[in-house]
Amino acid sequence: MLAVVHNLTAATRLLDVLPLVADDPRVQVVFTCPGSSPFSGRTEEWLHEQGMAVIPWSQAIQVSFDLAIAASYGGDLRDLLGPLVVLPHGMGYNKYSPGNRKSEIGFRSFAALAAFR
Repeated sequence: MLAVVHNLTAATRLLDVLPLVADDPRVQVVFTCPGSSPFSGRTEEWLHEQGMAVIPWSQAIQVSFDLAIAASYGGDLRDLLGPLVVLPHGMGYNKYSPGNRKSEIGFRSFAALAAFR
């Protein structure tokens, strides 16, 4: 499994869900940083410090993975070989926020959300 980490915020989101599979001895998780986020900073170094197996993006897009998981759509994710799951992280356009005044972000009432059930 490939974990695509755009920045530290995305890393923490992925580390929320990766324990679901990390204990399975059949699953090996490898991390990569596409370098597409303006907030990437020390992300790759931080992963190394945490003891994660990290491969360069240039290598990650040449290897076929059974599954790739990311917490952001940034970068050239279309270059990955294999299925991709993108998890939401933080508040964004696809989240419900009751205090939001911008109509293009989320639903402002649960009645509107009910129409999609």
